Amino acid sequence: MISTLLFTWLQGADFYHDLHKQAVDLLPQGNGQLWLDIGSGPGLVSRLAAQRGYRVTGIDSDAASIQTAKLIAVSQGLSIEFKSGDVFKLPAESADVVSAASLLAVLPDREKGLKSLWSAVRAGGSLLIIEPTHQMNSENAARAIQNGLPKKRIAGLRMWANARQGNIVDPAIYETLGAESIRFTPLLQGLVGAWVIQKPQT
Repeated sequence: MISTLLFTWLQGADFYHDLHKQAVDLLPQGNGQLWLDIGSGPGLVSRLAAQRGYRVTGIDSDAASIQTAKLIAVSQGLSIEFKSGDVFKLPAESADVVSAASLLAVLPDREKGLKSLWSAVRAGGSLLIIEPTHQMNSENAARAIQNGLPKKRIAGLRMWANARQGNIVDPAIYETLGAESIRFTPLLQGLVGAWVIQKPQT
């Protein structure tokens, strides 16, 4: 419950909302395609995807996060399905877009988790990974704040940087998937990255 409250608070920070919106906007406008948001937490990425026209299902292992995500989505007039699930047991080729934000770094087996995410992407679809980069540390976070980030809940960035120092996903792991293309976009002054990984058509 405490982690749910913390993430809900953090998702209300302008810098946090904006970087995730920029990441979601890297995908084409939806036209009813299915988007699976894995490790959806309180549902920020799910809501952003729904606002772009996708049919969204958010999957998380935490019941409190699922309940919070449902309440927020309803309050915003969004129709999103949130349900319990396991990142390691996703249905194969089940969505046009699969997303995972700040998930891989906390998994006990990152390679297995990434392969499971990839297997859930349909042929020709995309995997969106949002993770802090090697630049996410206390010193660089302080520099980003000084460079003019919005101040709302800015303490959340300091907390995030302190928690993630030394716990970064090596981007080389994405090269193991056999993707058609991998597109990297730096976010939040390079502290975070978005990887759009395209699956071949066949």
